[in-house]
Amino acid sequence: MKSYRVRVAVALAAAGIAVTACGGPVQAGSAAIVGKERITSSELNDEVRALRADLAANKIPEGQLQLSFSLPQTVLLNMTTSRQFRELGRRKGVTVTDREVDDVATAQGGWDQFNKVLLANGIPLDEGRDFIRAVIVRNKLAQQSGAGQDQASQQAALQKIVQEADSTVPVKYSPRYGKFDPQQGFVADDRFGSAGGATAGGAPADAAGAPQAG
Repeated sequence: MKSYRVRVAVALAAAGIAVTACGGPVQAGSAAIVGKERITSSELNDEVRALRADLAANKIPEGQLQLSFSLPQTVLLNMTTSRQFRELGRRKGVTVTDREVDDVATAQGGWDQFNKVLLANGIPLDEGRDFIRAVIVRNKLAQQSGAGQDQASQQAALQKIVQEADSTVPVKYSPRYGKFDPQQGFVADDRFGSAGGATAGGAPADAAGAPQAG
């Protein structure tokens, strides 16, 4: 069975969206630690609020999002993904220009259109450019690892990059946001409720209100 991270990376590659992560203990007040970079619970809360504001400004109902996890969990996954791949790229000397970032948006119909793709996948617009930069880094690394035009080589290359990212720039989550399983993503945890139950503040919420997978 392919890992959750590789399955999602392959399924969403056309939109430039990927999710990678692993588990482990973190210090108090942290939502996650990516390598040596700390994402605080306060920072996560700010980004969740920013995403909700962006959704409202673009008239996208939060309830219509088809996310696999709760909004805070999705935002956190995207934040860790962005930082993990950008740091891996930095260590391996992979650079991405602003023009390359703009070219991705242009290929998707321009920023107005691509911003809707970002929002639909739980990415606040203030994180958008950095997330795209991380996706480009991932794609360049995958090409270096032998990704071709066929799905099999792409999956193999993504698996290799994900494993390298996890070993080189490990991600550790605070258990207050749920239990992460590499095969499934966030899963139910008896201590914290269902995978869809984390709120922006980290407290359990009604799982019935969490967006469901499409």
